[in-house]
Amino acid sequence: MPDLGTLLREKNIIFVTLGLCLVFYLISPRFLSLDNMSAISRQIVPIGLIALGQFFVVVSGNIDLSMGMGSVLFAIVLGVFFGITGGVGVGIVAVIVASLALGYFNGTLVAKLKLPAFIVTLSTLFMAQGLSGLIIPRGQQIFLMGGFFKFIGAEKFMGLYWSFLFLVALFVLAYVVYNHTRWGAYVIAIGNSEENARLAGINVDRVKTGIFMFSALCSGFAGIILSSRMGFVQPGLDGNGLLLDGIAAIIIGGTLILGGRGTIGGAFWGVLFIGVINNALNLLNVEDVWHQVFKGAVILAALGANYVLWQSRQAEAH
Repeated sequence: MPDLGTLLREKNIIFVTLGLCLVFYLISPRFLSLDNMSAISRQIVPIGLIALGQFFVVVSGNIDLSMGMGSVLFAIVLGVFFGITGGVGVGIVAVIVASLALGYFNGTLVAKLKLPAFIVTLSTLFMAQGLSGLIIPRGQQIFLMGGFFKFIGAEKFMGLYWSFLFLVALFVLAYVVYNHTRWGAYVIAIGNSEENARLAGINVDRVKTGIFMFSALCSGFAGIILSSRMGFVQPGLDGNGLLLDGIAAIIIGGTLILGGRGTIGGAFWGVLFIGVINNALNLLNVEDVWHQVFKGAVILAALGANYVLWQSRQAEAH
């Protein structure tokens, strides 16, 4: 049974998130209302999907900057195919194919050609942003109407949005894969030392390509859910803001930016942390110009606390 000090070090993101909830509740009792908690569960879904895909990429010692704008591009792909065919299924298949193709492209350049993931995914970020504007001219919209989009964007089960339940299910599946399969062990091994992983017989190129394909698939899911929630698609959406929130979530949740360490549970709590901050800033009517300043300060404080606790854990281990 761990003592309180150990529990605080290992699960600090939980205590920090719950502490923030208490602070915001004292400022505005509406914060912990059932309606607002339900709203947070809906708002965090795209961030959570981006964070989950990014988690595996970062643990492997890489980065995927294309996920945010990729989600915007995939939302537009969904809208275009839905508009042309009138079939939701065709649009979803198109998103899945397009996302896996982008992930394979990124993964191949990083794994086979040994190009830096930062440069490769920065390039595909710009490509996704440009393609979004080419497919749908700026200022135009495609409206998404029908039962599927209403179900994904607004329907609930026992007070929780179906999209949030999908996110939880995906995190549970990712937990099993990460902690109880060889593939998860391979991801960690590559993040710790790619050369040692090769010497151990791991097909590093194939695993890295698979990681980028999963990352892009999560981005595709984010695009589907984001567009369903809005009810329309258009270029110019803030995909990069979504990406930054996703990266911040996993880092706050304890994922080592250099790779090799992180937990699925920590990533999930990091997503909740970002969702709580975003929602509270809107609920408290904080001016938009101060949103990023306040969020940055809180994230920096949380990262500082994580670093101090991690240093304490390392000193205790030695």
